[in-house]
Amino acid sequence: MPTPPRSLSQVTVCLLLLGVLGFAMSAQYAIGMPPLLKADEKQHAAYAIVLSQGVLPTIDTNTPADPVRYPQFAEALFGLDEPRRDIWVANHPPLFYVMSLPLVWLGDAVGGAAGVGVTLLGMRLLNALGYALSIILVGLLARELVPRRRVVPVLAGAMVLGCGAVTYDGGAIYNDGWGTVAASLTLLLGFRMVREGVSRDRLIWATVAGVAAASFRSTGLVAVLVLGGCVLAALWVRDPTLRTFRRGVLLAVRIGLAPVIVIGWFYVRNIVLYGDPTASAALFEKFSRQTHGDTLFQLVNPELYLHLYGSLWADDVIPKIWIVAAAATLVVTVTGMVLDANAKARPRPDGVMRRVVIPGPEPTLLERRLELAVRVLMGVYCVIIIVNLASFHAGGGWIHARYAVPFLPVIAALTSLAVLRVGRRWVRGADEERVDLRITLYAAVGFIVSATVGHLHIQQRIDGPADASWLFALIAADLVMFVVAAYVTAQLRRRLRPDVFGLMTRPEAKSSPAGHLATGHALP
Repeated sequence: MPTPPRSLSQVTVCLLLLGVLGFAMSAQYAIGMPPLLKADEKQHAAYAIVLSQGVLPTIDTNTPADPVRYPQFAEALFGLDEPRRDIWVANHPPLFYVMSLPLVWLGDAVGGAAGVGVTLLGMRLLNALGYALSIILVGLLARELVPRRRVVPVLAGAMVLGCGAVTYDGGAIYNDGWGTVAASLTLLLGFRMVREGVSRDRLIWATVAGVAAASFRSTGLVAVLVLGGCVLAALWVRDPTLRTFRRGVLLAVRIGLAPVIVIGWFYVRNIVLYGDPTASAALFEKFSRQTHGDTLFQLVNPELYLHLYGSLWADDVIPKIWIVAAAATLVVTVTGMVLDANAKARPRPDGVMRRVVIPGPEPTLLERRLELAVRVLMGVYCVIIIVNLASFHAGGGWIHARYAVPFLPVIAALTSLAVLRVGRRWVRGADEERVDLRITLYAAVGFIVSATVGHLHIQQRIDGPADASWLFALIAADLVMFVVAAYVTAQLRRRLRPDVFGLMTRPEAKSSPAGHLATGHALP
């Protein structure tokens, strides 16, 4: 008898809707911003163009500036000093630029300035797709961190959408979108192995994701390292024997060797050319960057963390008024987490201090250990990334919102839990999950409205296209974005109902021995 097809869970559908809206916003920026407006766009686009000519550039390779063939580049490079006319992003692995080659060839086929415009817009939309998928993956990672609160992934995805810099950066030519997708997918598959067990297929797919992560950005190597830890934890927690430990180490080593075999040559090339795998020292020397203390100083410097957090709302040309949104979200998060801890220690019968009792069976000791392992591994990932960032900033590097994206799963999960706690001040009821659904709907709509208002505000700071046809496209993109926002809001309102969300039948209450569901639902 054939197995009936499984439908997507409402959590997954809600995340897909939020991802579509994120793509619509980023695509609107991609159309509305003048060519090569944002920092590094010239270099990222030039990397793909030079690669299409059969040359793997270095950080000293000149950006194409022929005013006839590449007029957009000639205009953008006018008046820049020599170091800033080079493709200094050539220290990045080439996978994103390989993905962009069809867009370069399409632009060459069109020819002229219009052809280059097609390539530039196409690369922006490619990055926009990556950022949209990142919104979805942040929600899925939040589900792994908080498996028993089923609405947390939706709240996490909505919160990321409300970070103005996420959709804004998604409209530029960066490799961060797909780099985040590959790293997040690597972590997600690793965490799934922790919860559901290690299998041949899961190992293969996780290894492929890890290779892609290392081939997009050097930070992907950290995800590969954590993936090895996930495999070791998945085996060891279930069977803490020396034989299992050896098997886990062997599998982790094999996973780590895959990126070395596929893309290790590029990092060796960087070492030969620049002296280190990421060429950081060579780039700091190239641009005469001033140091900002040492790594330890930056790690204990609160300004680093506040700047990193605030950049998610107010980065680049985004009006600084949106730092208020960052401050408000931070206040809500801290307040909610304090209240949640206090409520667990000293619960009250009603209000924000009541203990939240989640329906369903209590997790077993094994499930609790697996959940703790996932959170520890995510913490290890964040610690390694923040140490690298602190070292980068200490050496003279700038901090942008793109560098805060790896922390979004943790930030969004904590913010979601805090919103669910604070929201109980105004939303009450006997059924805790129904209350969660109502709070999630109100908060998600609030994030969408905030994102839309911020989008319009940012638009005023960007010099739009002067060409009439592009102006028409910009207006059309705006209309599409508002229609998508209205549709997503209506769909969230319909799907975040108890009867639709699955609180009435709750078939997913039967958990697997590993503490996770084969259907993709989190534990009740």
